[in-house]
Formats: sequence, C-alpha cells, structure tokens
Amino acid sequence: MPTSDVIIAGSGPAGAMLARDLSRAGARVRILERGGETSGPGPASAPNLWKLWRRKEALYVAPGVALLRGMRVGGGSTVFYHTAISPPLEMFSRHGVEMAPDLAAVLAELPHQPLEASLLGPAAQRITAAARALGLPWQALPKMIDQELCRDGGCPPAAFWSATSLLAQAMQLGATLETGIQVNRVLFQNGRAVGVEGIQNGQLRRFMGGTVILAAGGVASPVILQRSGISEAGRGFFCDPLRIGVALQREDGHPEVELPMAAGFVDREAGYMLTDMTVPPNFYRAFAWTAGRVDMLAHYRRSMMIMVKIRDEISGEINTNGRVWRHFSAAEKTRMRNGMGLAADILRAAGGRRIFFSPWLAAHPGGSVRLGHILDERLSCSPNLHVCDASVIPEPWGLPPTLTVLSLAKHLGRILLG
Repeated sequence: MPTSDVIIAGSGPAGAMLARDLSRAGARVRILERGGETSGPGPASAPNLWKLWRRKEALYVAPGVALLRGMRVGGGSTVFYHTAISPPLEMFSRHGVEMAPDLAAVLAELPHQPLEASLLGPAAQRITAAARALGLPWQALPKMIDQELCRDGGCPPAAFWSATSLLAQAMQLGATLETGIQVNRVLFQNGRAVGVEGIQNGQLRRFMGGTVILAAGGVASPVILQRSGISEAGRGFFCDPLRIGVALQREDGHPEVELPMAAGFVDREAGYMLTDMTVPPNFYRAFAWTAGRVDMLAHYRRSMMIMVKIRDEISGEINTNGRVWRHFSAAEKTRMRNGMGLAADILRAAGGRRIFFSPWLAAHPGGSVRLGHILDERLSCSPNLHVCDASVIPEPWGLPPTLTVLSLAKHLGRILLG
C-alpha cells in the first residue's frame, strides 16, 4: 500500500488548512473524510431534520438536547454561519501556544470584515435598533463572506467561505482526498504513529503515513484516540448550548434568505452571546410545535429571532462507542435563563409579541482532547501523532471556533515544517 508523508483524518477547516499548507511545502498528503461531497460553497443550509439524524449529523448530547454537526467534505464550514470571532489568544498562551502570528496569517488570506449595514435583513435591523436603544453594545459581526460580491441585500454562493476552497488548493498541489472512510484507530509501531485503520464500504483498510493528524472534530477525534489506547480522551467536553427566542412582528420581515448572525454581542463576563438568527421553515415549525405554540406555526414570515448561546463547563463523557452524554449544572441553566431574559427584552423592544423559545440545542463540540491535559504545545499526545480541531481547545468556550481552529492549523503546520 502507498505511504504518505502525512495522513489527515477530517476535511474540515483545520484539516483543509493543514492539507493546503503542507502540500504547498511539498509533502505528500492524504485526507480521509467520513462523509461525502458537498454541493459547494454557499450560506449555511439545513436539510430536513430526519435527514440530519439519518446521516448522524444530529445526536443527543444531554437529555432532550440535540447537537448538530457537519459530517461531510469541508466539515462544519459547510453548515456554519460564517462568523469570524478571533480566538482568545491569552487562553492558548497559558498552555504554551503563541498563536498571534498564525491568526494574523489566517486573517491575511480570508474575509473577516463586519457585515455591511446594507446586508442586514429587516428583522436584524429591528433587533439591532432595539438592542442599541436598551444600551447594549450590539454591533455588526465579522463574517467570512466576500462582501464585494454581494449586491441588493444578498450574497451569491461564491461569496461564502468554506474549507472546500482550501481542499481544492491542496488537491491542485498534489494532495489526495478520499471520502466515505470512517477512521477507527491510529496504528503504532515502536511507540510511534505510522498510520490509521478505517472502514470504507464495509472493508477494513490501512493507510500508512509518517505523520498522523486527527482533525475529525470534537466528537470523532477523542473516539479515535480512545480506540487507539489513549483512554484520557473524551473525559469532559463542551458543546456551546443555545436556545432561540422567537417573536411575532407586525410586518413580514424574516425571509429565509436573510443572513443569520448579522449582528450581536458577546458578554464574556456573563458567559453568553446574543445575535439575530434565521432558521429554515422546518426548524421554525419544529420549535413552535415543541414549545406548544400551535398559534405560531403559520407565522414564519412574520417572525424575528434571537439566539442565546452560553459558555458551558467542560463535563460529561464521550465514550469509545461514540456516545456523547452530559448534564447541565444549575449555574449553566441560570446563565441560559439570564441570556433568555435579555433576549426577550430585546424582542419586546423591537415590537415582538407572543415570545417563545426553542428547546436547548448544541453546537461546536470541543474541549475533549484538551491542550495541556492530553496534548502538549505541539498539539501532540504521542510521537508523530497530532490533534488539530475544536477538541484541543483547553478551557470552556462559548464562541464560534472557525478562526480558532484555522489558527491552530497554521500553528501546527508551522511546527511540522520546522
């Protein structure tokens, strides 16, 4: 079987950035992805809820709390909302990772500007005005969108960044991408990682390489490590729980094409983030039904929404079978109630009525293979074995992680290229 210089499990932002940068330096890179191809760049899309469960892109992480994730080429970058929040550099410095030059390198090549006012939809504009009237520092959020391509309040698919662009560059430079491969464990020889074992079309396969990088995400990477004998992986994780407040407004103002997370604010001390939100009609109806608000089922076009996302603690467990489970503490529930109360105040100030909230959801699983706990400053837990995705984030989070994992990938690439 052919041997690569580098095996990367996962084609999301970190895996794609590493594949591009290492291939550019002349390394032979092989990317293994569990999911299939995507339809290409564009705004975050949400298919039928049943399809998410069937593809295992949704799973329960706590009683009644569903986690949504992207298991496809490009990973979470194909289903996220393109929000470019910079990482808290001091957090990583405490664990020996100086990431400022890597963040600067990422920002130099990717769009990350605050969303222009002309791109705020009607509901986002009302929410922004109401929040500011209440004295909140509600601002347009930085987005990974090429806004020069946007016209008349909308953006074409080509304007939205995703990791698929990095993957395309990597493959032009000689990297190979294979899909439909579930990596199960890392192979070792004399204490060093020498490849991975995975299943493709029901067949067991081995992929050999001089360096192995797990970039499979906050759930899959700790499972692979556990199956490889690293039992500490998966002991505790965060999942950025959220709820979405919905209100009825007088005018139609929440079209499906309205850009979500256009503006908002992060209260790091209180431990939550609030932004305007847009969800597809089938999600809206599911939220209304679950909340017992049949009176709101037919009012999607007249709704406006605010997302409340809290910083949860690292707890629970991801086991070797991939079961993800935890409970939320009284402090975490209080943090959510406080954020919901503020969201309701903003919706009322914006003229909203009949306010209700979605069930708890979760996004951005991570902290399951933590820097300083399992990994050293080289993002390594064994010779020739590295981990680079949201699982390495060392402390409770509560922020969109895309810029962070891209910066971590730059950091690791810099180390490997020495």
